[in-house]
Amino acid sequence: MSAPEPTNPAGSGAVASRTVASRTVEFEVVQVAAWRGSEAALRERLRAAGWVLPAFGQSWSVDGRLACCVRPERWLLIAECAGGPDGALAEACRAVMGDSGAVTDLSAARRAWRLHDPQARHKLAAGCRVDLDPAAFPPGQATVTLIAQVPVMIVSIDDGWLLMAPSSMGGHLDDWLRHVALG
Repeated sequence: MSAPEPTNPAGSGAVASRTVASRTVEFEVVQVAAWRGSEAALRERLRAAGWVLPAFGQSWSVDGRLACCVRPERWLLIAECAGGPDGALAEACRAVMGDSGAVTDLSAARRAWRLHDPQARHKLAAGCRVDLDPAAFPPGQATVTLIAQVPVMIVSIDDGWLLMAPSSMGGHLDDWLRHVALG
């Protein structure tokens, strides 16, 4: 089944999501990083705001929000947004974190796909170097790898997969996903 076109092209500043279930979702994406010696304060402040910062290679999700750690001491916070990215997540993080770390809004720089195809694991494995077997990469795992020569963050979620790639390479990855019948 072919998914609809994303509601916002990559160049518009929005992060569009494709899914084989024909559900398009837009996201806001921010990267947070603690200043040296401030990780405990950063974690505490974000936890008070309802975000849990997972360990390296892990993800956490609840109610349309996902946090993952695919780089040491840096986390991506990803939140679904109904009206398109407006910078609200980055502003909220800055307000909550105060002087405990840095916030970078990556919403315009990333494009995302949510995949719900039962065969997605097998089809993705054909294009990446990560062992996606459920025993090796269960829900809650996150990593960065190359898929079709594109750097992609891949997160195993309970009902499928979340892929995130640089917006500038989104078209190529989208073509590859269509080629393997995932987009």
